[in-house]
Amino acid sequence: MPEDFRSWSPASARPPRRPTRERVAARDWHRVELGDEVVAEVARQAAARREARLMDRRRLLGRVRISSHGKPRWLEVWGGLALPRQLAVAGAMLAMMGALAAFNLPWLKVQRVEVEGGSVVSQAQLLQEAGTHLGASTLLLDSKRLTANLLSQPWVATASVRVRWPGTLVISVSPLAPALVYQQGLKSVVLAASGAVLGAVPRAPSSTPLPILVDQRLGRPPAAGAVAVPANLTAALAALYPACQAAYSVACSEFIITPVGALEIRSSAGWVADLGPALTPGQIGALGAKLEALRTLASKVNLKSTKIKEIYLENPSQVAVSP
Repeated sequence: MPEDFRSWSPASARPPRRPTRERVAARDWHRVELGDEVVAEVARQAAARREARLMDRRRLLGRVRISSHGKPRWLEVWGGLALPRQLAVAGAMLAMMGALAAFNLPWLKVQRVEVEGGSVVSQAQLLQEAGTHLGASTLLLDSKRLTANLLSQPWVATASVRVRWPGTLVISVSPLAPALVYQQGLKSVVLAASGAVLGAVPRAPSSTPLPILVDQRLGRPPAAGAVAVPANLTAALAALYPACQAAYSVACSEFIITPVGALEIRSSAGWVADLGPALTPGQIGALGAKLEALRTLASKVNLKSTKIKEIYLENPSQVAVSP
């Protein structure tokens, strides 16, 4: 080994160097003694910063006391009550909690719906018309109110609603009898005397033929259960159809609502009677005088004649016949 490395030792093995007197004197020279006024000013500034932070926190959280120095008010009121009153209040609270829990039990809710009879609408629409829904509490259901809601629908003849425990709602409903066949475009449905749609025309022929009402107005065909024609007009046409032969000596083959809303009667003899507009209650109420004028005409003219093409009855005092 060379002689230069014999005296070498690691730096960690060397003893720490003690600071010289000059460095100690320099370090002591930077120590400054603060006066009482400076200390007071620093304390005042620190207090001001704490107050500013507290005000920011209050603006953020509002004037809400997070920690209270005393007991809550309700605990003081509770402590001031006598033991019997405390027991009564506790019992009422337990009863309320039990009732809330009972209303949320699954077997005390409407889980299934059974429809008896014949409904012309879907189950969901039937529940909507009754005024309830799946999941409703069976304890709060008012069967009389639900039954009244169904009976107010224009297509319903009879209805009843009852609850069968647990969780089953039974709806019994039957529609009104069909009154006439309603045709709009390529779609044909059956209407009740109220003008409500009862559904598609049955394939099996009816023992009693129904009058046919052809609606030439543009529009979307009505849905099941909806009113397609005013009730008083539907009832009038249903009553007129079987009486045509006796009143006018010819049968009424069909009724027509023109694109402008006028009502026409097409007879088995081929002629067409124009009764004018018949959509509003006033116009429908005026049909009686026009039909009476047609009856008077039948007593004077042979309405079985094929030479008659059209009869104008819009003004019943001035009846015109077009040969």
